[in-house]
Amino acid sequence: MKKRRMLSGALALVMSLMVLASPALAAEAVSDGEMPAAVETEPAVPETEETTTPGEPPVESQEPPAEEPADPAPEQPEEPVPPEESVPETPSEVPAGPALRQDHVRYMEGFPQGTFQPEKQLTRAQAAQLVYRLLAQPESGTGDCSYTDVPSSQWYAQPVRALCALGLFDNGTTFRPEAVITRAEFVDLLVRLKPQAEGTAVFPDVPATHWAAKQIGVAAAQGWIAGYPDGTFRPEKGLTRAEACTVVNRMLGRTGDAAQANKLLTLGLFSDMTAAHWAAVAVAEASVSHTPAAGSGGESWSGVDLTKMTFQTGFHQVGGQLYYVDRDGKLAVNQTVGAYTANSAGALTQTAASYQMANVPYISQIDNIYAWVGCEAVATLMGLQAKGYAKEVSVKYFLDNLPRHSSNPEKGFVGSPYVPDTSKRTRTTIYPAKLAEYSNSYCGGDAVCADFRGTSITDLQRELLAGNCVVAYMTLWWEAPYYRYYNIEGTTQRLVSNNHAVLVCGYDPNKGYFISDPYNYYNRGQVHQYWENAQTFEKIWNERKVGMVLR
Repeated sequence: MKKRRMLSGALALVMSLMVLASPALAAEAVSDGEMPAAVETEPAVPETEETTTPGEPPVESQEPPAEEPADPAPEQPEEPVPPEESVPETPSEVPAGPALRQDHVRYMEGFPQGTFQPEKQLTRAQAAQLVYRLLAQPESGTGDCSYTDVPSSQWYAQPVRALCALGLFDNGTTFRPEAVITRAEFVDLLVRLKPQAEGTAVFPDVPATHWAAKQIGVAAAQGWIAGYPDGTFRPEKGLTRAEACTVVNRMLGRTGDAAQANKLLTLGLFSDMTAAHWAAVAVAEASVSHTPAAGSGGESWSGVDLTKMTFQTGFHQVGGQLYYVDRDGKLAVNQTVGAYTANSAGALTQTAASYQMANVPYISQIDNIYAWVGCEAVATLMGLQAKGYAKEVSVKYFLDNLPRHSSNPEKGFVGSPYVPDTSKRTRTTIYPAKLAEYSNSYCGGDAVCADFRGTSITDLQRELLAGNCVVAYMTLWWEAPYYRYYNIEGTTQRLVSNNHAVLVCGYDPNKGYFISDPYNYYNRGQVHQYWENAQTFEKIWNERKVGMVLR
């Protein structure tokens, strides 16, 4: 019995090993106690091939296969339009800058004193204002601006922040508005404003590694910049206001009108620039709004209203034609100016040979006042009252309130107008510039009086013919000037000793110059007004050329 159990166990073990060796068990589960059927496996045949019995040829069908219907033509889907930013740029394409104004608007201004200061370096704030004026939609930017040194109360706040929002300036914490903008920075600003195809910098002081080399190359390739005569560009140097006008005009293709520039600057558009300045045409183009038309050698302007502009007071000759600008800086048009008539363009025609101011009051420096050396101030008060000013001001009040100085007549009256210096050590007088400053304080804000030193006899005659008057520093009794040496703030100067000032208020080529003379020494209590012959007057004037005009 024991042997039978052992044999039975061995047989079971053999059967178990046979079951584990069968490949079919890897795929199917088998019930306990059942023997699996033997499974014959054949290699799989691809679905695309026909199977045949080995050794037999394939049997062809006696009927042709049914014709399969042709596949319908697939619908052509609409070609998707890629988003604009996904279109790759070709090398010739450049990004567009902000829209620029197409009119020739004024984008540069002068200073309140009537100057342009062409050689003054441009600040970053001024550069921002310049570009802001050229933009068609300056407030269209959407970028952030985080400058902490651009307070909203400053005049440059709006243009700086607008340009930053447009990406024309990089955002940051500081802008440095009062810092001078360098030539490289300005070129970078313009290339952002009007992007162009790439160029290569050709200046020896602008290596390829310079941060603005690409921008400078672009500007040079476009002809916006040309560098200095020695071939350098000097990228870190400040840019002058005249240079800025020149570069911007080139960028915009604004060539200017040379004839108009000559006229405007000769009329005194800016007191510190003449038509002979190297940047005269460029500055005029930048500072005057106009309508351009193509002309020979440049633009031909229209739409310039000279009556709305401000010029330097006085007479100006442009191309042989005389013009007059009044004390408010306005060109005289369609009016009578003393012995002249101004037409609609401002050109003057002399309609009378002579002119004498009417109703000039007479004030003596001697009668009841005894201001023996106060002739300059007394002559001035007569002129002011003739022009309608200081009518209620007494001569004593006017004399007593003159600015004073110990030795320099440029800074105030030296000595006392009532006491002559018999020692002749001090030059008891006051010079025209300081006298004009004092006298204008009685004119309610009008600039009636102005220094007239250094002018020609023709200039003086024109002022008189225009109905103005001049305090002329002549000599006592119309004698020849004689000189002494005086100490002026520690320096020795040779000055006229027999100085005497009179009010000149008329001119006639036959009679000479009409004089209101405050020094009525030999006819006290009487009006001392008379005609002085031209030869005597002009000889002294031409030697001294010292005076103050009242317009």
